[in-house]
Amino acid sequence: MMSGPSPLQFLLPGSGRLHMLLTVLRRNRLRSVLATLGVFLGALLLTLILHVLESVNIMLEKEARKLGSHVITLTAAPVDFVRENSTQTDSEQTQDSTGLSETASSAAEQSEEERLLEELLTETGDEAWRTAPPPANAALTTDDVRALVEALPTLTAAAPFVLTSGQAASGTLLGNCQLLGTSTSFPALRHFAPAIGRFFSAEEEQHRARVCLPGHALAQRLFGSPEAALGKTVTVDKCTLTIIGVMEEKGMDPSGLRADECLIMPVTTYCQRIARQDHISGAWIGIRSRNNLQQTEEDILRILRTRHHLPEGGRDCSLAFAEQVDELVTNALDLIRTLGIIGSGLSFAIGTLGILSIMTLLVRSRRLEIGLRRVVGATRTSIMLQFVSEAAFLSSTGGILGVLTALGLCALTAATGILPGFFSPAITTGVLVLSIVCGILAGTWPAWKAAHTDVLKTLREL
Repeated sequence: MMSGPSPLQFLLPGSGRLHMLLTVLRRNRLRSVLATLGVFLGALLLTLILHVLESVNIMLEKEARKLGSHVITLTAAPVDFVRENSTQTDSEQTQDSTGLSETASSAAEQSEEERLLEELLTETGDEAWRTAPPPANAALTTDDVRALVEALPTLTAAAPFVLTSGQAASGTLLGNCQLLGTSTSFPALRHFAPAIGRFFSAEEEQHRARVCLPGHALAQRLFGSPEAALGKTVTVDKCTLTIIGVMEEKGMDPSGLRADECLIMPVTTYCQRIARQDHISGAWIGIRSRNNLQQTEEDILRILRTRHHLPEGGRDCSLAFAEQVDELVTNALDLIRTLGIIGSGLSFAIGTLGILSIMTLLVRSRRLEIGLRRVVGATRTSIMLQFVSEAAFLSSTGGILGVLTALGLCALTAATGILPGFFSPAITTGVLVLSIVCGILAGTWPAWKAAHTDVLKTLREL
């Protein structure tokens, strides 16, 4: 005779049936552990992959902001981009290595400032920027930029800029560079901060202070090292500027700006002390969301059209959106999501098959037990319920352990700073429900086989 619980216990509801289930599982410890292990790994991988995916999503969103995904480039210079396979006219210039070519109706008369602005708006990759070319240059001012930020709640901040080529002299040394006049919003919008010293203040910008910050390569060329540049002076077009900081090493900015070769100063200093002009080249404008870029573009153009007294439909500026950054982030997330779903799906499938195989073996090894219970009055439905309950218990136990382990690993990853922390109750609950469902599905066939065991044939084996 078999040791263990009485067959009559199976007829009892509630705690008696649970006690019998636990007793049966203890008698088959190895098989129970193996069945639980399959679901444990499936729940662990699924929970871990989904949480890591969301953490990567957060991280990529931050990186995309650094690349300029939430920054609009507004410029008064007309910019036109022609696809590589477009029909070219005599006025088009030679295509560059990115597959884009710039068109200017009067290239021979194009100023150096306009050329740099077009370089600023050019980024590697096909159709990297979506542009709205104006018919002619516009007199864009800092007041226009300020009015846009004040009028549109979708805009967060703006950094007006003037960009041109020039030379910075230090003693007998002379270095070609890009002169960039901008505002205090520049470091936050462009994610480009000083590595040494500080950035200029709003008060210095207001009072046209004679201060500047060279790029890393420019400081290296003029002073031998970035550290040696701090506190020294450079001369730009007879205007002497004191170096209050050196920008971090960045290389080529995603917008095309040669960041390490720039000499950055307050836009008021450049406009009123060096260039003697009132207009600016453009502005970098931060946006809260990229969900409705078309409406944002229409609102900006409408305000500028009103301020510049243009007719309805008139346009005298250009807006550029970093669409390639969005495409890069979307493709990366889609790839990670696809791989994650495939991997976790395979893991759960393996776990479900594990429970199915283990429960099938349990049914075969417990035929005598099943026959005795049928004799003392257990129905087929009760037998099926018993084995389905055992399968569900195994899978739910494995699911709970897998989810807890995955959350512990996620917390450890967040604590070490590898990925940002993320927790989703919906994902956790969904994995637990899926674990139970997989157990029920895996136990249905063995339970049916157990319920239809030939009682007479089984009793003859006693």
